[in-house]
Amino acid sequence: MIQITLKAHAAFKEIFGPNNLIISVPEGSTAREALDRAFVRFQEDLEERYGLERSRELMKYCILLVNGKLYAQPDALRTRVRAGDQIEIMVTFAGG
Repeated sequence: MIQITLKAHAAFKEIFGPNNLIISVPEGSTAREALDRAFVRFQEDLEERYGLERSRELMKYCILLVNGKLYAQPDALRTRVRAGDQIEIMVTFAGG
């Protein structure tokens, strides 16, 4: 197992808390697998805030940075993480 850091921004801080999360994942895991582990811990809060259907599709509305590098969807989710990596997650909103 390796450890990575999840840093939440904006609306996600209300769910994940103000501090970075340390997540343990098997070596060779993708960013998607790391986020899945984090989301499982907070599934109830995600469902309450975004609705069950939207929480399953939540990543469509997110921007991911891995070690500060912005990745386009779905490439970000396929990115392999290594020990010590940091994933930053932000929800994008449209409106007017």
